[in-house]
Amino acid sequence: AATALSLPGARGPPLPTPSHGPGGTFSITCAARIAATPDACLDVIVSASEYPKWNRFIRKCVIDSAAADSAKLRLHTPFTFHVWLDPSAPDGAPASATSALEVSALERIDDDGAASPPPGFPSLPRARAPLAETRRGWRIAWRPRSSWRNAPLWLLRSERVQELVEVDGGRATQYYCWETFYGPLAPLVRRLTGRQVERGFDAWMEGLRGMVEG
Repeated sequence: AATALSLPGARGPPLPTPSHGPGGTFSITCAARIAATPDACLDVIVSASEYPKWNRFIRKCVIDSAAADSAKLRLHTPFTFHVWLDPSAPDGAPASATSALEVSALERIDDDGAASPPPGFPSLPRARAPLAETRRGWRIAWRPRSSWRNAPLWLLRSERVQELVEVDGGRATQYYCWETFYGPLAPLVRRLTGRQVERGFDAWMEGLRGMVEG
């Protein structure tokens, strides 16, 4: 059996992020095995104009810089998500919110520890075949930027991280996702919208899997 970890969206202790490090109030996590390569998964995530085709949680992604590639998210790209907190809302329903963001990390994963998930995730089930000696794939993260669309960053900040790690000899992807919330308003976010964001993460994950598995 291939190594795989499947976890629906859930709130839990805060996990470290590339920009803000440890600390924070809580994280929302999810994980899944996807029958496609990390490159294929990343291409869907960075293709801003394709979001309406697969993402019921974020149905519109707009790149906010004329100087940036108008079709792809790159490192430091400023962009805006249009959020539907109820992924089951019909087409044509207005967005629940918008969020002004920037890509804070976009990098290859190539390190030791193929069997080691990110901190805070359970260990992968054992595989019959030996594990690869290196952990390969992609990491992409984004965080809110200063904007009238967002709460002041000293009150609320967050960072969402997605890791796409090779499994099954590179034929499939172990997908990990977490978003950690920091600041005085984070407990309120957990209480008021935490469950909705969990459902949104599930919709995102299933949409991504459906898009790349075709």
